[in-house]
Amino acid sequence: MKNLSIEHTYTLLNLAKLLSQYDINIEIDEPHFDRSNKEETVIALIDDISNYAELLRKEDETTKELISKLIDIKCNLIKELVKDKRGELVLTKEELLKFDGSNGNPAYVAIDGIIYDVTNNRTWLDGVHFGLVAGRDLTEEMNSCHENKETLLLKLTPVGKLK
Repeated sequence: MKNLSIEHTYTLLNLAKLLSQYDINIEIDEPHFDRSNKEETVIALIDDISNYAELLRKEDETTKELISKLIDIKCNLIKELVKDKRGELVLTKEELLKFDGSNGNPAYVAIDGIIYDVTNNRTWLDGVHFGLVAGRDLTEEMNSCHENKETLLLKLTPVGKLK
């Protein structure tokens, strides 16, 4: 069995379908994007995924398998781009104070030097959790309250680091 490695284009789907009839697999390389404008790239990736989802309803199984692989690649790129963006946030304790969940601000908390977004966490309504207020380093409070700290932190979204 032969393997080809090419970057995705829409014609790839037709080519892949044709080559699969001759027992040739296609390795799809991760597309290369200008990562300097992450928001536009993420929007373009989401648009691509929407187009692929429409194709999934119409195509045969071989093509659906390739489309699914392309969707996975695009989803992983989105995750990396969003992770990269989140990793750029570095705040001091003073800067963190404004992220208390009030006045439309997101609710962030720092634990062990990592800043987590608790804005949409239902246990942090309006940036308050059992008397604790978002926008602060809550490492000591977390250590004294929760034996299963690591498990709880896995449920939160990291957005940066405390300086």
